[in-house]
This record gives sequence, C-alpha cells and structure tokens, in this order.
Amino acid sequence: MKPGNLRPMLPVEEPLTNDSGFVHEVKWDGFRALAYLDGSYVFLQSRGGTDLSRRFPQVAACLAAKAWQGVLDGEIVALSHRGVVDFSLLRSGSSASSVRFVVFDVLSWEREILCPWPWSKRRALLEDLALSEGVILLSPLLPGSLAENLTRAQEQHWEGVVSKHAESPYLPGVRSRWWRKHKIRRSLDGVVVGFRWRSRHVRSLGLGLYLSDGGLCYVGSVGSGLGQREREFLEDAAGLLSLEVPPVVNPPADAGSWVWFKPHLVAEVEYLELTPQMRLRHPAFLRFRFDKVAAECRLEGDGR
Repeated sequence: MKPGNLRPMLPVEEPLTNDSGFVHEVKWDGFRALAYLDGSYVFLQSRGGTDLSRRFPQVAACLAAKAWQGVLDGEIVALSHRGVVDFSLLRSGSSASSVRFVVFDVLSWEREILCPWPWSKRRALLEDLALSEGVILLSPLLPGSLAENLTRAQEQHWEGVVSKHAESPYLPGVRSRWWRKHKIRRSLDGVVVGFRWRSRHVRSLGLGLYLSDGGLCYVGSVGSGLGQREREFLEDAAGLLSLEVPPVVNPPADAGSWVWFKPHLVAEVEYLELTPQMRLRHPAFLRFRFDKVAAECRLEGDGR
C-alpha cells in the first residue's frame, strides 16, 4: 500500500454507559504513526501525513529488520529512566535511547486489506506476530471494567484509557464511536502571577506555585476557558495588584509582554500533567478561588 494513502482511525471523547463488548487499552502519550512496511522499506507517517522515519530511525530500523509487508498503527513514545511514558522527552529530542513504537492495530498484511475485519480478529493477528522485540511493543490490553481502569490510570498517571469495541472495523481517517477515549484531567489551584497582552486585551493568565524554600515558581499560562468577564476582571485587578518586576523565580522568556501581579489571586485550572520542566500541559481555566489564599498554593512533592 502506497504511503500517504491512509489516515489513522480516531476515537471520540464520549463516556460509555455500558462497556459490554469493549476492550480497554492505555491511552498512549506520544506521536501517532502509521508504519508502511515493504520488506526493508519503512515509512513512518504522522497523523498529519508527514514523514517521521528520519526523526525516529531506531523505530524504522527495527521494523526494516523484520522484512514485513503491511501497515501497522501505533504510537511512538519515550520512556523515562523509571520506565514511565514521558511526552516531554519526545519533544526535547533527548529520547533516542528510550523510544518505543507501541503497536495497537493492523490495516493490511501481506497485501490483504484488513480494515473490514473486526478488531478482535486484527488483534489476534498482531498477537501472532510476536511484536514485542527491540523498540517495538504490542499495546497490552487492560483487565477489568472501564471504571477500574480509569482508577488505575489516575493512580499510574496515564493520559487516559481508550475503549474499543471487539467488533469494530478500522475506519481510516474517521473519528468513530466504535472507539472511545477517556482522558484523565487533573486540577490544581495556582497563584495568578500576571497576564499577557495581545492587541491590548488579556491573552492568558500566568500561574505559579510556592516551593518549599518560599520561592514562587512559574508553571505556565492558560488562556483556554477564560471568558470576557474573567479577562475584564484581570484588567481591573491590574490597578491594585500590578508589579514592575516578575514575582516568580523563573520568569518566562517573553517577560516583557506581561503585566505582573502581587501574589494574591488564586485560580483553579484543569490540566493533563505537570511536566518535569514544571510546565502545565493543556491547562484550561475553571474559576477564580476567592475562598483560598495564595500561600496555600504549593508545589506537591517539592523536595527542595
């Protein structure tokens, strides 16, 4: 099959009221990739259609050594030294020794199109291939109910759980209810350390958390979820709280575009994770916490 002809099937973010007939997998936190295989020729295609083969040559080389013919679907991930999936390693480019290609579906094999097959039959083929060698892993299935696995995902700090119906066909490029994704969203209360301007309007607010040594650590900005009322409130608050210098020990590189605040306001946000670089991933504003004082917003687990 010619590279670029297909796009991966996508899940919908919709809860399951009844998970009968569904199987559950980890929602991997990496780069989605289709692997086109023709003997020693390998083309790794991103979800958007770009070539990932040069960026992840170790994956391409491992697949080329198999001399397979087909198209696999999976996720390129990076593992930390503790064996935990860490998306920040992929983005930083420092993940060469820890990259894995986690395979969870097959679209064609030995020139036969398998997309009309039910998921259970495609999975059986993957299990017969003995995929888990070198940097290639077969995505494990999770035992138990969806509720149990969501609890496990929360405890293990996974991005979430994907549920797939055992009878599901593979629908290239389609976001389908045959597959459901359940993201684990966390929340925290942070100190509002200021806001950024864009065309003389509030673009986003900045958040900080107190370290054990008393320093205030900048952990990122959030614009998603901010309504007009909240933006106008921040502009009004600048008259009482503005500072000429950043109140944080690690101000962002674009500090000149900020209006800085005295540590007083508290905002609650939801997010996917706090990266090892102390940055919130995909934060969204929920509300201001007028019932909480800034000093209570501390970085959990800070050992300094």
